[in-house]
Amino acid sequence: MVDDSDIRQSIVFDAAPLIYLAKIEALDVITEGGFIAYAPASVLSEATRPSIAMRHPDAIVIEEQVRRGSIQSLRLDAAEQAQARDIEQRVPGLHAGECEVLALALGREISAVIFERRARRVSQALGVPLVDMIELLCAGTADRDLLAERTRRFARLIDMRLEDLEQLLQLVERRVP
Repeated sequence: MVDDSDIRQSIVFDAAPLIYLAKIEALDVITEGGFIAYAPASVLSEATRPSIAMRHPDAIVIEEQVRRGSIQSLRLDAAEQAQARDIEQRVPGLHAGECEVLALALGREISAVIFERRARRVSQALGVPLVDMIELLCAGTADRDLLAERTRRFARLIDMRLEDLEQLLQLVERRVP
């Protein structure tokens, strides 16, 4: 779907979006959509650790994407580590991985892919641009039928209400050329 003239957008992932994409067999949207994907090492560890992979094969799929270089591990520098700690202190209950994603996005001026509602609100308050799961699916899925199927599978994973799913499918249909 991406050609040589496309500008590639850097994005930093939290664990949940990676896991959802793996579960719906859609991790290819990252490269097909023209994204350069990063994740903090702690997030990749959370999504791919061996104890998870034994029960959830999607962890193996994520790990394979890391091995291929489709998702790159990032280590936070000292300033980003301090920023992550500051966010964690200011927003009690926010997961450490989400704090690191936000710190990386702020420090490197890139967009974040976060699913959890509270972390999305914090992201917006901090001025971190977000890339939504549906944006990823639309950008990286050229086939309309496959896009609709992926959207349905994602909606089932997050227990989306049927009437909301129908509205979402209508919006997706309008966005795809």
